[in-house]
Amino acid sequence: MGNKNREIKEDVWIPSMCGRCYGLCGTKVRRVNGVAVKIEGQPDSTQGAMGGLCPKGTAGLQVLYDPNRLNTPLRRTNPEKGPGVDPKWKEITWDEAFDEIVPRLKKIYEENPKKLAGVAGVNWQPHTVMHVLNSVFGQASLYVMGVGLHCGNGAHPVGGLVHGSWSIVPDFKYCNYSIFFGSSKGHGSGHSAMFSAKVAAEAKTRGMKMVVFDPRCSTSAGTSSSSEWVPIIPGTDAAVILAMCNIIVNELGIIDEEFLKLKSNAPYLVGPDMKYVRENGPARGVKGHNHMTGAELTWVGDDETNKPLVWDAGEGKAKVYDDPSIKNYALEGEYEVNGIKCKPSFVLLKEHLKTYTPEMASEVSSVPPETIRRIAQEYATEARVGSTITIDGHTLPYRPVGAVIFRGGQGHENSYHSCFAVNLIACLVGAVEVPGGTTSWPSRTLGYPGMDGPSSLKYEPYKGIDGFLTTKRFGPFCGWQHWNLPDHGEWPIPLPRYTRNHGLLDMQPIGLFKYLLGGTDREEVWDKLGARPEIDMLISTNTNIAISTADTDAIAGALKEIPFILSFELMQSELTEGFADMVLPDACYLEQAQWNVGLSQNFNHAYGMEDWCVHIVQPIVEPTGERKISYNVGLELLERLGKEMGRDLVAEFSEKCNNIFPINDEYHLKPSDRPTTDVVGDRVVKSLFGAEHDWEWFKKNGFIRWPKQVEEAYWMWFTDVRVPIYMEYLVHMGEEMKKINKETGLRFDEEHYTPLISWFPCTIHKVDDPKYDLYCYSYRDILHSGSSTMEQPWLDEASRMNPYTYNITMHSDKALEKGIEDGDTIEIETYQGRKARGIVKLLEGQHPQTVGIAATAGHWAKGQPIAKGKGTNFDTLLPFDFEHMDPVCGNIETAVRVSVRKVEQST
Repeated sequence: MGNKNREIKEDVWIPSMCGRCYGLCGTKVRRVNGVAVKIEGQPDSTQGAMGGLCPKGTAGLQVLYDPNRLNTPLRRTNPEKGPGVDPKWKEITWDEAFDEIVPRLKKIYEENPKKLAGVAGVNWQPHTVMHVLNSVFGQASLYVMGVGLHCGNGAHPVGGLVHGSWSIVPDFKYCNYSIFFGSSKGHGSGHSAMFSAKVAAEAKTRGMKMVVFDPRCSTSAGTSSSSEWVPIIPGTDAAVILAMCNIIVNELGIIDEEFLKLKSNAPYLVGPDMKYVRENGPARGVKGHNHMTGAELTWVGDDETNKPLVWDAGEGKAKVYDDPSIKNYALEGEYEVNGIKCKPSFVLLKEHLKTYTPEMASEVSSVPPETIRRIAQEYATEARVGSTITIDGHTLPYRPVGAVIFRGGQGHENSYHSCFAVNLIACLVGAVEVPGGTTSWPSRTLGYPGMDGPSSLKYEPYKGIDGFLTTKRFGPFCGWQHWNLPDHGEWPIPLPRYTRNHGLLDMQPIGLFKYLLGGTDREEVWDKLGARPEIDMLISTNTNIAISTADTDAIAGALKEIPFILSFELMQSELTEGFADMVLPDACYLEQAQWNVGLSQNFNHAYGMEDWCVHIVQPIVEPTGERKISYNVGLELLERLGKEMGRDLVAEFSEKCNNIFPINDEYHLKPSDRPTTDVVGDRVVKSLFGAEHDWEWFKKNGFIRWPKQVEEAYWMWFTDVRVPIYMEYLVHMGEEMKKINKETGLRFDEEHYTPLISWFPCTIHKVDDPKYDLYCYSYRDILHSGSSTMEQPWLDEASRMNPYTYNITMHSDKALEKGIEDGDTIEIETYQGRKARGIVKLLEGQHPQTVGIAATAGHWAKGQPIAKGKGTNFDTLLPFDFEHMDPVCGNIETAVRVSVRKVEQST
């Protein structure tokens, strides 16, 4: 009998995708007798390491089979909320859950749909309950979340303007010299995580040099003999970069004139008011509308009848920038056009850069001036300006130098300018979207071979207002996957407007995520705005904003003000235990089907010349207990809400799917079709890849692969677009911001609205109390993603073996000064009085003026017993207010000035 019970009746490998971070690697999962027993990387896919998989991916089994998984709907019975408060859960049925949720939704819909707010975690799961409900309620209010405020408000908009992409990365295959500013790309989690790890390792093996500016000797810096670590004070990256640009332009004179003349706004003529000189007078703006609300607005710039002018040195006269008769764009000189004295913007930039001497940058950053000079010389020399390379018959500029920045470097109050500084150093030598240079996640695809028409998989950068790169940044599905983003990418940019709205997005249109709903000063700001939010319901999906944003007391206070919080979760978290009124058991990525995640998130397609791959997610096992896929719950809510309203909302949603998604007419959903993810996915993949590649084909094969063309991989010189190195639009925005400051009494720092890329000191650089002598920062531990991975036993075991994951790190020399020894318990206190404790690990691979904490630890939720009580939560130390955000893009300050003391153990 025993042998018979152990008989293997099924042993199959099922292709799918990983969902443990937003790297979204291709996987295959072994299932034996209905039980998932192993997860491996997909060896034939470029979406991953082509066979490799990180520990988070292999530990996915421990998510699926975690005994602490939620299995039944729960209702809070304790009206008190807060950290550590017992919610006194009561098990309820799904019908009881629907009976409470539906009337609340109906009331919100009838009174004001904006009273519904939503928030989601790292979005591997694009089809959720909120995406379904948005079809009825319109765009729900986006609640505050750390994932955007920490890492993306500067990097993503600038990546969109210069690369038409979510983010940037060195072209590792051809790159010989790369500079990293607070980035772990190729050495940790993140975009194309395992693919990047593979190609970065190969690049280092063949001798690519990597220079890493970072407060700590990170995995990027310490993994090969060809790496160089340069310790730097947090938030000073732009000062160093601009000093390097100064050396390149004003001392070495190594610039790519052809790129600057033909691919940037360097030759655009600028008048005394810092604005473009145009053919028919000042810019009038271009009328448009808000993608989310439909409200009218004005884009910066002007239409085709009033273009910016340049000086044609060949004929000695001004012409519109795209006049085909131009013989030679002037980058130098002073001219008079229409009675206005003007210069090419490059002249202003060149003069501005002279203020950033290596000595000035060294004083604020602690990087020795001779180091800055040497690296600038190495970078400019290795750029090989003027060289070419031939790939598949196409001869292109060859610029084997890359420069990238991400969360660490851009997570400050000077985020926007810092990100532009990194892009400037690439533009100066023409190393943008060409072999060897700074590239990005693909911004251009010509579609699957043989497929054409309105539903083909095609998107690309194109010439927009004033000649600048415009794009559907995330491909053709951004209106769904990123339902709160404009469908034109980052350009054009609307002028700031004061609309008496409780948010900041109208006034601060650059950067999607804003701190205000959870800020410590939200009441003060709302008083000045003359508007307050009305949020009656918050729906959260697999997120833990209670401990992963900033000042946890401020977040707690904000969450307590929301009448009803509904959470879809795999297991209990600090958000659910502390603040949720109802928790519904969600299905994990191994228990459901998804298609859009493999298509819309083009920050995970392989960059460079590696093949295209598009994956689907399919269920390895069916959800057990009373778990439901949140998207399907959304459909059930539509059904029940529709009955209350006398409408067939599911049929209406089906029709919207036909319009939202790339579905050919012959595959359109009928009102009687239930639009589940696999039903919609079947119609989409047939429309994009042909009838023979239906959902069943994808379930069997997991993904489709086809060759990438040179025109897709290195598209810059195949398209008629320009990118800004002079941010003229900020002048116009600054004028409006000055009006807003006067009308509201707010304090948007107008100095940041300069067209000249600059370094601005942050509040952390202005603290003059000698007690707070250290900079505390967080960093990405490669074992973890967000706050969701410390509950898996394998990852926890590895974290306990790693001396840094659960400990606070500090330089041994600074610790000696303070009488602190390795293994001591220390207390960190910020200059605003917030405190945290933890065990200290001493090392030398860290800037002496810093303290480091791996994010995001410090769990207290009882529902995560493995993660509970381990490590220190960094985010609680961060200020969360108007003063500590970038006035241009809204990124919050992610470092803080602190003091450190040893905690004496009581006897």
